[in-house]
Amino acid sequence: MNDEDVSVCEECGASVYEEHIESGIAGRHNGKLLCSHCMAEKEGDSGGDLDDMAPIEFDDSEDDGDLGSTDMSSTRIQQATGAEREGGAKDDESYSRPLNPNGTGASRCRMFHCRISQGAVDFMMNQVNEWLDENEDVTIKFATTTIGLFEGKHTEPNLITSVFY
Repeated sequence: MNDEDVSVCEECGASVYEEHIESGIAGRHNGKLLCSHCMAEKEGDSGGDLDDMAPIEFDDSEDDGDLGSTDMSSTRIQQATGAEREGGAKDDESYSRPLNPNGTGASRCRMFHCRISQGAVDFMMNQVNEWLDENEDVTIKFATTTIGLFEGKHTEPNLITSVFY
C-alpha cells in the first residue's frame, strides 16, 4: 500500500483508505470526504440539528416515596467497622496478639480497596491516612498493592492495598 491509497477525512482528520471507499463504508457526504466513523454518524443522523431536539422533562412529583428524601451527601459515606464490616472482618480490639511496633515482624494486616479512578484513589489515600491518625500505636511494617476484580453491581478492576503492621 502506498501513500496515494490513503486520503484524509475532512471532518476529523482520520485516514481514509481506498478499500473503505470502494466498499462503501467511507465516501463523500455533502461534498466532503468522510472516514467510516464520520460517514456512519452522518448516515445515522436524521438530518436535524441536535439543537432542534426537545429536552427530556422529568416528573418532579413528590409521590415517589422515599426516593426524593434520600440523602446522598458525602457525610453519608462511612467506613464499616466491627461486625458491620463486609466479610466479617474484626476490629483490632478483638485480636489477642499484641501489636509489635518496635519489633521486626508484622502481627496484623489491613486491606483497602477502591475503583481505579483519580477520585476513588484520592478517597482511599484519605481513608488510609485517617486510619493511621486514629491508630497511633500502628507502625507499618510492609505494604503492597495489586489490581484485581471486585464483584458488586458490576465486576470491575480495583486497586487493592494491603498494609501489614
